Amino acid sequence: MCSVRVLAPLLIFTIFLAGCSDSYGGRMEVSGTVKFKGQSLKDGTVSFEPLDGQPTRATALLTAGSFTIPRPTGLVPGRYLLRVSAGDGKTAVNPVEADKPPGPGGGTNIISKELIPADWNVKSKQERTIGADGPNRFEIEIP
Repeated sequence: MCSVRVLAPLLIFTIFLAGCSDSYGGRMEVSGTVKFKGQSLKDGTVSFEPLDGQPTRATALLTAGSFTIPRPTGLVPGRYLLRVSAGDGKTAVNPVEADKPPGPGGGTNIISKELIPADWNVKSKQERTIGADGPNRFEIEIP
């Protein structure tokens, strides 16, 4: 028969282990702001692509110049390639596939002129490091 003296330390140890486990697999919250030519970028996306073979990548929507990638879908520590994208807010039917239906309900046959320079977008060499100790907040300023 087990005594309280044996069960109490075991119970405390179990609670301690449960409290120390990381239910997010080491993922960290990532947040920040994006300015383009000195102004908050109203709409767009911010993407983080792994450079060190990390198993995580993420894209966040910009809302009024800010973005947040919550911890449950966040990034594990390491270096990431940063890409920023934002359209000009004007849309047009894609002239290459003009026969496909336009608009959000009809597919993605809408094009928008990219505002962000290529060196922050398709040819980006911008790196950011996600740390294990956080906070991982980035103030991104695109000239």
